[in-house]
Amino acid sequence: MNHLYRGTSHFLEDGIYQNENLKRPRMPKTTPRNIHESADTWFKERFGISARSQTVFCTPCKEHASNHFESGGSLLEISLVGENNSLIYCLEVDDFLDLIPTDEFTSSCDSNFDIAEKLNGFDYRVARNVEEMPSDFSGEVMLFCEKYKVKNVCCLLYTSDAADE
Repeated sequence: MNHLYRGTSHFLEDGIYQNENLKRPRMPKTTPRNIHESADTWFKERFGISARSQTVFCTPCKEHASNHFESGGSLLEISLVGENNSLIYCLEVDDFLDLIPTDEFTSSCDSNFDIAEKLNGFDYRVARNVEEMPSDFSGEVMLFCEKYKVKNVCCLLYTSDAADE
């Protein structure tokens, strides 16, 4: 069975959580606001979801998730709750930030970079559950859901892999 993982900067207890991004849209940490909003519009037009604002970011790769885990935070295993879930992903994209040219993080709003044009060149897909995704996919997943279940796995980061050998 495939799993989803998420690294956080704050600790979360094991349990079921509401997707707070449905009430209060997620604000990007590093993505320039104009690119964030344009990408949201692009995803909304294609999938009916403002994927950069309304989703929970995760990945089927524990190591990828651990890159977002910070001291005092959590490395979480994410389980889907209910039937109305959408997992948006792209086989060619490990991280959305990789699509943005470096100079866009420091340039003014006069930029000519068009994220929608860039996104048109990629095959983003929607799955309803983790099993529908390719088992070898390890990139970013934007999980659209009302609720999701979390279980801390920080202490299992290296021990579970060794136990499987």
